[in-house]
Amino acid sequence: MGIRVGIIGTGYGAKVHAPVLLKHPDYELVALSGVRPGRARAEAERLSIPHAFDDWKEMIEASALEMVVIASEPMVHANMTIAALEAGVHVLCEKPPALNLDEVKAMKRVADVQDRHLFINFEWRYLPERQMIKRILDEGSLGDVIHVHWRDARGMLDRIREAENTWLWKAERGGGMLGAVGSHMIDALHHWFGEMETVHGQLVRQIKTRRGVQGLEESTADDSFMILGMFQKGGTCSVQFISSAIGVEPQLEIFGTKGTLVLEGDSLRVATTPSAEFKDVGLSERMDESGFPAAIQAYIHPQWTLYTEIARALAGEKPDSLPDFDDAIRVQSVLDQLRYFNNT
Repeated sequence: MGIRVGIIGTGYGAKVHAPVLLKHPDYELVALSGVRPGRARAEAERLSIPHAFDDWKEMIEASALEMVVIASEPMVHANMTIAALEAGVHVLCEKPPALNLDEVKAMKRVADVQDRHLFINFEWRYLPERQMIKRILDEGSLGDVIHVHWRDARGMLDRIREAENTWLWKAERGGGMLGAVGSHMIDALHHWFGEMETVHGQLVRQIKTRRGVQGLEESTADDSFMILGMFQKGGTCSVQFISSAIGVEPQLEIFGTKGTLVLEGDSLRVATTPSAEFKDVGLSERMDESGFPAAIQAYIHPQWTLYTEIARALAGEKPDSLPDFDDAIRVQSVLDQLRYFNNT
């Protein structure tokens, strides 16, 4: 039998985490819980998950779990994580980690006291292009990093304009693209270059109102952002997330003393001295994602790989790239600084 897992969350948890866990040989997905009455049961029946609960606490108490996946909104991450850890259960928590750094540190303290594993779902570390970038940087072929420019531009403005005014668009509940997308970008930068020592930025609301229960409501969370930072080891970075872009690919540029790396989409090229000619860099193949629904196939390879590494960690190994809650603390610190600058 695999690692017994329960999921809290009938949105992303049921849509992405559940299909991966149901197929992964290292796990046994036994329970799903949600907060909307009946929603967990409907999703559990659709996915053939044995048990469903409207109360996540009851799920933890009744299901003899070894790990809980917390895929709820950020404002309840801390309470759910601490309760699961105190029940003796390992936890994989979705990003952003929590509402603020104090909550994240409290989660980490409980994990340490209970001697339980606490992981953070920075699964995009395991994209083949990001793994290759890490390898190139560790080899030192770019020399010392001078500057990193990362622009994630997406044509999503019409879609997010019509979105319901859920927690994702409410800053007080942990919403916004800085947490949803920026947390992954900040984690990647820390993973590649080490921690930032200074950070500034701007959070932007392109869309200020959305459909609520009783008509239009204010949306308080960002849908675009810009970050300027400096790494402790040296080098600077500029990061942009643009929700209203049309016709361009995301682009990452890394400028070093011996070379330049450019990532456009999933196409990776490197130019190094003395020739200074760009050459394509081959990437490892993604796993076969055809057995999963088309709408989630982009998530499968990184999420599957993360779960494989978690299983190794629970078996006593120490995978090199596995994100833990020290990583979550570093990311939440940057999120808090950016939000502070934009609220003063």
